Amino acid sequence: MKLLDYEIKPGDKFIKDLTISDSQGHQTLLTYYVIAGIQKGPTLCITSGIHGTEYPGIGANLKLFHDISPAELCGTIIGVPYCNFASFETKTSFVNPLDGKNLNDTFPGSPDGTITEKLCYTLLHQFAEKADYHIDMHSGDSIEYLCPYAFYHVSKYAPDVTEMSRKMALAYGLKYISCTETSGKGATDKGNFYSAVTEMGIPSIQPEIGGIGLITEETKHLHYQGAKNVMILLGMLNQPQPKCDRQSELSRFYRLQSKFNGIYHCFVSPGEKVKKGQRLASITDYHSQQIYTEFFAEEDCVILWVMSTFAACKGDNLMAIGII
Repeated sequence: MKLLDYEIKPGDKFIKDLTISDSQGHQTLLTYYVIAGIQKGPTLCITSGIHGTEYPGIGANLKLFHDISPAELCGTIIGVPYCNFASFETKTSFVNPLDGKNLNDTFPGSPDGTITEKLCYTLLHQFAEKADYHIDMHSGDSIEYLCPYAFYHVSKYAPDVTEMSRKMALAYGLKYISCTETSGKGATDKGNFYSAVTEMGIPSIQPEIGGIGLITEETKHLHYQGAKNVMILLGMLNQPQPKCDRQSELSRFYRLQSKFNGIYHCFVSPGEKVKKGQRLASITDYHSQQIYTEFFAEEDCVILWVMSTFAACKGDNLMAIGII
């Protein structure tokens, strides 16, 4: 297999930096690694840091590179720890500070666009497209607090790819699993990395672990072990498949969004199960006197993540809710 200008050979293990530039003079790095197993097997692409302040996935991805040897691996791992290095370097949440765009709203990108559009195009076609399977590690960003869950995309044209993505999401071992689609009753995954990869015919998942700008050994290990669980499922590691108890598959999820500037009053926590009609949150004026709007559960559900700030701005996503 050829990656960029390099022909990968069994036993290869290296990490490098690729420079990405756009016509506006912006420049950034794309760090990538390769671990090529001595034995034949599938190719798995593992990405992280689409949002540069989502740290547990970045830490887990780097640990995978240092821990896994070609001698124990069947197949090849292509890893990209920092998909948005400028965001990581400057501690900028959600967007690439070089052009203000969110990578996970921008796929499939463009080879002639802004720096974010070029990053998306390169990640999709120079890395993910080389693989048979894909994991895009995420966490709650610096103002998001969540309980662990994993997404997979429902493709209207490739049910076998959808089903394999579902099996990967289950194997990751997190408590909740949810499917998403570009259009429908739930929250859209349009522009997301994992949905763009799935629509190319490559099973892909987006696991979410951690948040609020923290990286702990626990959250890093959950991503690390989750990725290894997928490798075991794919036959890339000769280890027993861990048992994943008490997993719940959600029928869909949706987000609450603020239409006002004001104070965000949140009455639920990540992982909390709530009943239809239960009050979830409200937005008030800055004196906390006038209630602008209140939110109630549409159905019995579980809270997947909440915005952790007290301040709300018009357009903010306030929480994500999974239907049980």
